[in-house]
Amino acid sequence: MIQNEGLVEKGALQLLPEPSPSIVQSDEEPSYNAVLIGNTKVVWPSFIDWLAVKVKEKKRQQDIVCVGNAATHHHHETAVEDVIHSNPFDTYCEESLSRSLEELCCRGDESKKITSYELFWSNGKRQKFFTNSTEQHEYDTDVSISNQYHCFDNKQSSFLVSMQRIASASGQYWHDEENTKLCVHPVFGTWMAFRALVIFETEHSYLNDTSNRISSGGRSNTVSLPSPCPCPLSEEEMKEAKKIFDYALEMNTVSGQSSNNIGSYGTQANKTWDELCTFLHNQVCKGSDWDEVPESMKPWIELRNAISVGRSDWKYDEAQLLYHYTKDPNILRRELERIKCRNIEQNE
Repeated sequence: MIQNEGLVEKGALQLLPEPSPSIVQSDEEPSYNAVLIGNTKVVWPSFIDWLAVKVKEKKRQQDIVCVGNAATHHHHETAVEDVIHSNPFDTYCEESLSRSLEELCCRGDESKKITSYELFWSNGKRQKFFTNSTEQHEYDTDVSISNQYHCFDNKQSSFLVSMQRIASASGQYWHDEENTKLCVHPVFGTWMAFRALVIFETEHSYLNDTSNRISSGGRSNTVSLPSPCPCPLSEEEMKEAKKIFDYALEMNTVSGQSSNNIGSYGTQANKTWDELCTFLHNQVCKGSDWDEVPESMKPWIELRNAISVGRSDWKYDEAQLLYHYTKDPNILRRELERIKCRNIEQNE
């Protein structure tokens, strides 16, 4: 799909790396199946509960080190600070998904044996696991490098997957490539986030029709792609979303510079592509309340909220919404206090 659009030739995107050879010796040709994993608002309560557990574990470790020290309150506050400033949501996603994938791939169903699986995380991290051994290949990827948020790092080992394009190719999402760049699900709307692409290598195809799969070595590449997801938005809604999108760009545009050519907004912003994407996805700033959110960031949040599909049922709660955009640790501190009060009430 991206080849047909000329984006590979222009250097804007790369194809996914060819799967590395499996360490499993088999006469059968392996097959590959890809799964895109994301979350809705349902993830937030589980994340906060996990966060509270991490704080308790950290405090317990500190108590062991400082036996006899009566500064219990100080220990608790230190534990909270250590946990909430360590990029906990990404850690929670990685721990939860890694554990689930490990359990899935060790069920022992020989008819659907998974020999390896490779993870391409949304932050640019890349890992490969082999299920018949303890071997793990974690590529030397520095996820703090800002240009990974643009497209890909020059390193062979680093590769940022275009999650929106994969979602669009699945036929489950509509991607507005022309105007707002939003990815919209017919049920969830814009209220989901992609976390990882997992590529499974299996000894036997999961599919009964072997003509509808991609084989290794490029010997068979005929794939029946799903039908594209139709646009779930009205024309009026698309126009309104486009206005908000243009305003969001204007808020990040160099003063006095023309912003007529919106299609190249990555080169017009008051930040480089890397800086703009880091600002939207990895910036830490004040935002525990709407009034504290930077003015240049508010239009991007409003853009997501402008889509009516899924908004009434699946819109993030305020804490989750503001944290995803601002990464303000005060939001987590307040959520932990809420959980603490809830537990006290339950125990009374």
